[in-house]
Amino acid sequence: MYNKWIFWFRQDMRVQDNTGLFEAIHNCAEVLPIFILDENITPGFGWLTDAKFWFIREALEQVSAELKSLWGDKVIVFRGKPEDIIPKLVKKYEIQCLYVNTSYGTYGKSRDKKVFEKVSELWCDIESHKDFLIAEPQEVEQRKVFTPYFKLWKKHEFDTSELRIDEFEQLETEEQTEAKDFIDIHTHPYFTMKFGQERFDALPYVQYDDMRNSLDKDGTTRLSPYLRFWVYSVRQLYNKATSYYENYTTEHKRAIDTYVSELAWREFWWQIFYNFPNTKHEEFQEKRRHIEWSDDKEMFEAWCKWETGYPVVDAAMKQLNETNWMHGRARMIVASFLTKDMHIDWRLGEKYFKEKLLDYDEAVNLWNWQWSASVWADPKPLRIFNPILQSQKFDKDWKYITKYIPKLKGHNIKAIHNPLELELNYIKPIVDHRIETRRARELYKNPDYEPKK
Repeated sequence: MYNKWIFWFRQDMRVQDNTGLFEAIHNCAEVLPIFILDENITPGFGWLTDAKFWFIREALEQVSAELKSLWGDKVIVFRGKPEDIIPKLVKKYEIQCLYVNTSYGTYGKSRDKKVFEKVSELWCDIESHKDFLIAEPQEVEQRKVFTPYFKLWKKHEFDTSELRIDEFEQLETEEQTEAKDFIDIHTHPYFTMKFGQERFDALPYVQYDDMRNSLDKDGTTRLSPYLRFWVYSVRQLYNKATSYYENYTTEHKRAIDTYVSELAWREFWWQIFYNFPNTKHEEFQEKRRHIEWSDDKEMFEAWCKWETGYPVVDAAMKQLNETNWMHGRARMIVASFLTKDMHIDWRLGEKYFKEKLLDYDEAVNLWNWQWSASVWADPKPLRIFNPILQSQKFDKDWKYITKYIPKLKGHNIKAIHNPLELELNYIKPIVDHRIETRRARELYKNPDYEPKK
């Protein structure tokens, strides 16, 4: 048993069912809970004025309030580089062990390697605990296709029991929060802790299976930002969705099965990322690594600024820019449009989503983009989403479109869905989907093919 330890909160913004924190408390006498506003990455996230940071602020305040009720004080917040801050704390307070939850991301692994090497030199132990996934990448046999992976995942005997933390001792220090402006409370306008609790309490949704693809309905859980920052653990979401499964109706069970498969997709993406890290920057399919993607800056800018002339695409991009989130179906529509209609490099879209999405998850974002660009490990034929058909099918009454582009209210519904063939008092379509579909097929068939500009 250790006398003094640090628990380092990263993206695990919760007290209960936090594996690393639980293990630390049960193996140590005194605690030092810290959070570091990492200067290695924060400049890329718009600094502290970005609404995404408001979400982190509120989540951190919630963690601090719960910790205060348990031991009487809050998380100590630092601003700087973890590889500098943590060794100083270890040395100053003679810390015997650093506890964390394991990170799998590119930056997280390199960051931890630097920190662990430095604290090890100070004779401080390190304990890194499984918490991010239900089944770690190496625990399920590798598969490149989801269905066979999912079958193995469901058979895996993983532990979804939740860990409860009671009172414990805090290490007395003279440290004060070094990022006071970070702690000032601001709430994200669309994703507050209160909103997250309401969505969590509502699980499982009876009509999730039927409504999750409808753009105009509130049919998704909208819990992805809370999972991204571990406000709720994946175990908590899994258990909440499946609780009393046998007592549910057939319709309810179908919705639960679909939701559980979505959690498994997340684990599948991370397994692929773990086993094939080189494909972070290149197409998974070797035969499509030589596609001559367009780098037309004006076209890309039009996509970013919701000025493509296709209302469903523009509404989705406006939703992203305004709310830091985008409906799952809409993500597939805009990604297909960028890569198949505009022939622009999927990496540019992936990077833009990284900058904007509150629920940005490295592996999930990466592989969803490669899936949409038809360049990743998927044996199915080339997928090209028709924005006109997608609009008609998933926003039939144009409620989603007019919510984000209100000036289209009162326009001809058919024209809103099909601006190519019907006159619409709106931006002229930047490309003709019918023509670009043929070009896309040639482009993917022949890596040397260069689309006309």
